[in-house]
Amino acid sequence: MDTLTARTGASVPAGLDDWVRAEPGNPTALAVRGGVEVIRAWEIRGGFVARQTQEQRLRDFITVLGQAEGYCRAAAQADPRDPAPWAYLLQMARGQQVGTDEVLRRRDELEARAPQHFTSQLHAAIALGPMWGGSADLAVDHIRKWLTSAPADSTLPALFFVVQFQRFLREGRGFARDAEVRADGHRAAEQLPARPCATPDEFLAHNYAAAWFSLTREPGAANGHFKLLGGNATEYPWTFLGDRPLATFRGKRQSALLRLPF
Repeated sequence: MDTLTARTGASVPAGLDDWVRAEPGNPTALAVRGGVEVIRAWEIRGGFVARQTQEQRLRDFITVLGQAEGYCRAAAQADPRDPAPWAYLLQMARGQQVGTDEVLRRRDELEARAPQHFTSQLHAAIALGPMWGGSADLAVDHIRKWLTSAPADSTLPALFFVVQFQRFLREGRGFARDAEVRADGHRAAEQLPARPCATPDEFLAHNYAAAWFSLTREPGAANGHFKLLGGNATEYPWTFLGDRPLATFRGKRQSALLRLPF
C-alpha cells in the first residue's frame, strides 16, 4: 500500500477508482481503495499535533477517514474472512476518536482473522495510549490481557515498547529511569522470538526493542536485538530518536556493540 501511494501522496492513484467502478463489490478493490484513503487522510493531516494543525486540514482528515471507513466496511461485508479491512479500520481508529470500546472491537475482529499481527495491532496500542486521549496504563493493561493467549515467540510483547515510545513523546526520557518500567521492558524483550529476524513483524518488533534499550541507556540489552536485526532498520521508532532514522540506528548499534553509554 505504501508503494502504491508513494508517488501520489494525498491524491488517489490513477486507475484505482476505475477498478472499483468496474468491479462493484470486489472485496480486494474495496479494501485497497479504503487503505489508500487511510494513507491519504494521514498525509492530509500531517504530523503536527491537533492544536498546530490547520482547521481545514483537520476537517478534510475526518472527511477522508469517513470515506475510508465506508470502503473498508463494504470490503469486510463482501469478504468476512479478510483481515485487511479490519487492519485499516484499526489504523484509522485513533484519528476518528472512536473510543476505547470501538478500538477494542476492531482489534478483536482483526485478531480473529490475523492472529498475532504486530504491525497492525500496534495501532490499537497507540490509540489506547497517552498521545490519543488514553494512557500508558490503559494500553499496557490491555496488552497484558492480549498476551495471555499469545503463543510462544509472538511479537506482540513488543507492543509494550510501542506504548512507552508514545509516553516518551509526551513526557520525555525521565520516566524510563523507573525501575518497574525497566523491568517490564526486560520481561517484554525476553518473550520476543530469539532468532534472526525473518518477517516484517519480527523486524519491527526487534527495532522497537533495540530502540527502547537505547532510550533506557542499556547497551548490553540493546545489542542482542541489534544482532537479530542484521543491520535492517525500520523507520519507526528510530524517527522518534533523531531526524535521520537510519543514521540514528547505525549510531546506536555501534554504541551497543562497543557497550558504550548512549
